[in-house]
This record gives sequence, structure tokens and C-alpha cells, in this order.
Amino acid sequence: MGELQGKRVLLVEDELFIAMHAEEILRDLGAEVIGPANSLREAWSFVENETFDCAMLDRNLNGELSDELAQELKRRGVAVILATGYGSIASDRGLTVVSKPYDENMIAAAFRSVMKERSLGLE
Repeated sequence: MGELQGKRVLLVEDELFIAMHAEEILRDLGAEVIGPANSLREAWSFVENETFDCAMLDRNLNGELSDELAQELKRRGVAVILATGYGSIASDRGLTVVSKPYDENMIAAAFRSVMKERSLGLE
């Protein structure tokens, strides 16, 4: 597909097999994957030391929510999607959410949506 061709994507996911699957999807979409980070602490380290265009964040990392990280990334102009296995989340913070289990089409559509919003200044 190539929706993320030339984009650097931060991947934050605490489950090894899910992270491997997500990394494969992101690479198939043309992304250069940064990470995966498996904790919020590691994710914040990437934020401080790397540059990227997009981020795919697991919402619940070993009991810690990634919502604050997502908001900071959005503030910095990074296109962000949250992934969750806990059903739908009220999107009161304006975050795009994909439900697990997800597939390549779902991830591609979510990133198309957030990148379109970002380019239109709808954040």
C-alpha cells in the first residue's frame, strides 16, 4: 500500500507478539519503525531522543495509560493513533482509536484519517 512511505513511526506496545505484528504492518505500509517501546518510560525516552512523524500507541501499558503521551505528541504535531483491546474508548480527547485485533487496512485507514486532520489543521 505505502500510506506511510517515508514516515518515521513510533511504536509503543507492551505485548511482544502484538508489537511484532504491528511492526510488520507498519513496515508493509512503508514506515520506518522507531521502537517498539514496551513501557511509557521507554516511550518518553524515544520522544526525547528521536524524531518521528506518526505514533501508534497501545493505550494500556502494564496498567499505565498512554493518553498523556498521546496528547503531548499531538501537541508536537505528530499524527497519533491509540490501539486498545478493551473495546471502544470515548474519544473526548480527540484521539483516533483502533480496536485490537486490528489488521493492515484498519491501521492504514486510521493513519490516513489522522494525517488528513493534521494537514487540515483540525486537531
